Amino acid sequence: MGYLESDTIDWQAVRDIDAWLDRDAAREYKDQPLAQDWARVAKISEELGEAITELILSTGQNPRKGKDPTARGRLLNELADVVMTGLFALQHFTKDTQSTRDILREKLAAIDARVPR
Repeated sequence: MGYLESDTIDWQAVRDIDAWLDRDAAREYKDQPLAQDWARVAKISEELGEAITELILSTGQNPRKGKDPTARGRLLNELADVVMTGLFALQHFTKDTQSTRDILREKLAAIDARVPR
């Protein structure tokens, strides 16, 4: 299986960002570690909501807001935010980039195995 073996993710950046998010969290989160866990997972929903907003704008689903031809680019960026936020949530729980990579590899392989060929 060659999944993600030659990925282009900067894993040092993942470690640095994870450490920054932990280090610079508000005192309330530092005093309540479970709150930080919830915040990392809930942030994925926040980013997803922003992606949905851009999808609505790009398709014109809301007649009051109309169709915005520039929303597609923002949608793609918001989807990337969802993916990266999920990556940082994984890293928050593993605190080990190799474990995070292994989880991603295993998930990709499991999804790929369901694809009819």
